[in-house]
Amino acid sequence: MTVVALEATPVRVRSATLLAGAVVVLASLVAWWASVPYVVGVWHDDGVYALLGRAIASGHGFHHTQLPGSPAAIHYPPLYPLLLAAAWWVAPSFPDNISVFLALNAMLVGLAALGAFHFARARLGWAEEAAALFALAGTLGAPVLALSGALLSEPLFLAALWPVLYAADRAADSSGTTRHAIAAGACTGALMLVRSHALVLLIACVAVLAWRRRPIAAAGAVAAATLVVLPWQLWTMLATPRVAPVLEGAYGSYLGWFVAGMRDGGVPFLIATARLNARELWLLLQDRVVTGDAMFPRLLATALLSALVILGTWRLAQRAAVTALFLFSYFAIVIVWPYTPWRFLWGVWPLVLLCAAVGASWLWHASSLPWARALTAGAALLPAFGMARTEWNAYGARAWSVPAHRAGEQIAPLIAWVGRNTRPTDIVLAEGEQVISLFTGRRAAPTASFSAREYVVPRTLEASTTELRGLLALVPARFVLPLAPVQLEAARRLRGVHPGLREVAPLPSSAAFEVVP
Repeated sequence: MTVVALEATPVRVRSATLLAGAVVVLASLVAWWASVPYVVGVWHDDGVYALLGRAIASGHGFHHTQLPGSPAAIHYPPLYPLLLAAAWWVAPSFPDNISVFLALNAMLVGLAALGAFHFARARLGWAEEAAALFALAGTLGAPVLALSGALLSEPLFLAALWPVLYAADRAADSSGTTRHAIAAGACTGALMLVRSHALVLLIACVAVLAWRRRPIAAAGAVAAATLVVLPWQLWTMLATPRVAPVLEGAYGSYLGWFVAGMRDGGVPFLIATARLNARELWLLLQDRVVTGDAMFPRLLATALLSALVILGTWRLAQRAAVTALFLFSYFAIVIVWPYTPWRFLWGVWPLVLLCAAVGASWLWHASSLPWARALTAGAALLPAFGMARTEWNAYGARAWSVPAHRAGEQIAPLIAWVGRNTRPTDIVLAEGEQVISLFTGRRAAPTASFSAREYVVPRTLEASTTELRGLLALVPARFVLPLAPVQLEAARRLRGVHPGLREVAPLPSSAAFEVVP
């Protein structure tokens, strides 16, 4: 028996290793196949990430070189721009290097799938085949492919999230040591340098350690995370030149932007945001479980999926308390954050599916009677069928790439006009200023500020006109290219005044204006 066991163990190890390798390769290849070069910048953040990568690679440092005055880039954490800078240094020709950036994202998707596979096996004790199936299903769904098909930081965040979750839960175990907690804190600090909302994971880890009466370990985790993040925070406080106040919404501090929204709108603003985001999240889930044309099965599938996720989060707390608390706290913040929640949901979509799987598995094993198991199977199979049908249709139409290409078609005339009609030294005010700067090399600034409150209160024509007039006084722009109807009307209000604007060219759904001193 001993000889048989010794011979079987290497076989199992090799099997797990081969399966893990297959998961990485398959996920990377599918994500690479799914990515299509597009007009980088149509999601705003993707354009700014690319511009920061270009600035770092060209020796200008972490600055917004597309903005007049090249202010310090204090809005975006540095690790993803640094990764893009490395790729930009290897392939410096834009836009030809867009394919290189997307291939990099595809490799990150492969690493994310590997992390999901390892977490399900090592933390939850799943069989290799079940862990591999979950890793591929969760990572190769349209939500993750939509993010990896753009120059966004979520693929890097997701690739790093799984090992950090594993480290945090290991530190919180009864067998965990203070050294484990320090390592988990340092890893979480590094994750915060990819996306700031990883702070929620640090809070979850510290809360679980404190609940389990391990204050020294909790303090060690906080100290380690602080040491990792502190250089970046000091730089954001001290770096110059600073972003102009009118541009702080899009390029300044996240916290300052949210506080300004709360100051302007108060509790009613917070309640309105929560209602809007709750509705948006519900609709996003509906879109993932399209069982057919009838509405009732779709609503039922959405309700069942939500219930399984909630149940699974509660059950996950028994095996991975930090992970469960992180997911709960994460969505508590998403609900009140005044921004459309699709990126926040898709950025942790595999973790949401993990909770749904855990919930369904627990219900099945807790049901001993045949009719109870039949109900459990139905409760799991209806949303599973809806998701499979949705993914089938998405793969057939490459649905994840459609919104970016439609947005690219909308802004392409503005890019072409700027390229033909402006000098390299000209500055323009434009919606999609990051796209204009990337593809034409012109310095550009937005036509309006970006406030938290406008998420729930529509922008008025009067406010848009006032902000545009203020930007014209701040930025020595030669041309203005609005895109949204309210911004176009605001520009037309400034015709015939001095200083003001003169309409010089019609554009599809827009117009070009020259600044009149």
